[in-house]
Amino acid sequence: MEKLVELISVICGLLYLVFIIKENNWCWPFGIIGSLITVYLYFHHKLYLEAGLNGYYVLAGVYGWVFWTSHRNRENKTPVRNWQTSWHVLSITGGLLLSLYLGHIMHRYTDSPRPYVDAAMTVFSFIATYMEARKVLTGWYYWFILNGTSVWLQLDRGLYMYAALSVFTTLMCIKGYMEWKKSYQHQLA
Repeated sequence: MEKLVELISVICGLLYLVFIIKENNWCWPFGIIGSLITVYLYFHHKLYLEAGLNGYYVLAGVYGWVFWTSHRNRENKTPVRNWQTSWHVLSITGGLLLSLYLGHIMHRYTDSPRPYVDAAMTVFSFIATYMEARKVLTGWYYWFILNGTSVWLQLDRGLYMYAALSVFTTLMCIKGYMEWKKSYQHQLA
């Protein structure tokens, strides 16, 4: 039964990915459903911060859906944005410090087998999700690294379907970046 639930979550994740690359608002409902299922599965496999992160994804999905719906341009799309380098420096520095702190807490107070990796994945996924909901082009860089790292973490925990999904999403980050970059360049023209 657990593998069927994981499969449903993976299918929702794939549909989310396809729709977000195409800049289609239908990405958000699939992301919300997939994240709700993942909360349960990750908690069961003692990936506590990842479970909490997916709870955040549910909330971010609602936020993204509302933001994308209310900020459409004349082509019925939410414009793609870009961040200045200073925002990335601040995000990465703050993310690293928070990851170390949260990893220490997880190491000390939980039975998490990979507390520092779990912490870094969680913190930087919060940042990347915010960028995604705000449609920041360079958020795809963050996702490429995060999804690649997820493959190892999920294999380590025996979540093979999620690991396969993460391999696919890592590669699809390249396509997502290229599609959003086209939209960004079209906006500037």
